[in-house]
Amino acid sequence: MKNSPETLAKRNRLKREWYDRLKDTDFPKYINRKCKGCGKIKLCKWNSSFTQSGIPEYKPRCDDCHNAWQQTYRSTTKGRESINICIQKRKTKRKQWAVTLLGGKCKKCGYKKSLSALTFHHRHPKDKEFDIGPALTNKPMVIIKKELQKCDLLCFNCHMEKEEIRREENVCV
Repeated sequence: MKNSPETLAKRNRLKREWYDRLKDTDFPKYINRKCKGCGKIKLCKWNSSFTQSGIPEYKPRCDDCHNAWQQTYRSTTKGRESINICIQKRKTKRKQWAVTLLGGKCKKCGYKKSLSALTFHHRHPKDKEFDIGPALTNKPMVIIKKELQKCDLLCFNCHMEKEEIRREENVCV
């Protein structure tokens, strides 16, 4: 049974209150407990959250079992799909930020309907350190912003026209 949005909001608010109220020194970062993976009494790490009543939550597995479980989960189809969804959401959010930073529309024709149709064109290819698109998933925003200063925002059609002109100039030289 799923909780209502109101219940979830209340639960998250209470957890945040405890997180803000308690200091790091008020409770141990590790506790001895029975590991869910190996069944032995081992140190289990704090999960960086609290119950609604303010009790620190700890991981159900020791570090070794947790790492093994995480590796197994990530290799499953369900694990890969959830990771890919998170990566795609982050990339879309970062692309929206980059597009807004460069004016939000094609510099040449003014197109702004689809985020997917907008591309980043390096004005001087020799100054290019990396492609913006793939870097949106994992590079720090400060580095991406520095590289964006070397780019124009163009729709796909205008970008291809510019690249075609550039290729023709290089062939003729």
